[in-house]
Amino acid sequence: MTPPFFEHGVDRTAFFAALLAVAVWLFVLLRRNSARLVGGLQRRLPASVPPRAVIVSLLAIAAAAVFTSIAEEVLDNETSAFDRSVSLAIHRLDSPFMDFTMRLFTTVGSLKIVVLALAVVFIGALRRRDARAAWSLVAVFAAAETINWVLKHLVARTRPSLFEEIATLHTYSFPSGHAMTGAAAYGMIGVVLAREHPRWRPALSVAVPALVFLIGLSRIFLGVHWPTDVLAGWAAGMTLLLVGAAVLVLPARVVSPASGSDASP
Repeated sequence: MTPPFFEHGVDRTAFFAALLAVAVWLFVLLRRNSARLVGGLQRRLPASVPPRAVIVSLLAIAAAAVFTSIAEEVLDNETSAFDRSVSLAIHRLDSPFMDFTMRLFTTVGSLKIVVLALAVVFIGALRRRDARAAWSLVAVFAAAETINWVLKHLVARTRPSLFEEIATLHTYSFPSGHAMTGAAAYGMIGVVLAREHPRWRPALSVAVPALVFLIGLSRIFLGVHWPTDVLAGWAAGMTLLLVGAAVLVLPARVVSPASGSDASP
């Protein structure tokens, strides 16, 4: 007979795996059918409602809903089996190469490196006189850091102590700051760079999600965050990214009253 603890862990694993699968599926679907989707919405919506605003709003709501769902599970102590089993499974990949790689990506996701990357892109945007892009970067980063601090102290979840070789940090665990700020800040950097360099878009659409994923994975591998800390961080960071991207990109297309067609400012 299967122990209840194991069954509970399997339930949680299936639930969160399904959330990730749906997120990936939506990303691929939107990438492949974005023009058709925007065109279909444009025919059905009033002229005053931009289709991209609807899409971004729905995605932001979905990301916020995922975060809320995970947070409720964590607050109800329903994720212990899932968190422990996934953490141990990931740490079984332990090797000198993996140790070096995961420490590298956790460093890339550290506050100092994120601020440095933001500063470089921020200065570049100002030099191109793109103040909207520059200050959108700052706003998203500041919001991510502030909201993460508030959430950590509201939930007050202790960090894992599964691996003796990793010192437990003396801060709260939920949600992962690396995952949340990585998704929001690096995601926004990708949006700004894609806006300034359209030819980079295919590479950025792969590189940025991969970087954010590896930063989050490194926190689990090193034993300083539970998997649900990272999943919630990604969801919260994605919510802020979508809001920031909307503020940056959507006003870039306006309807000319004279011609009734799209025109860039």
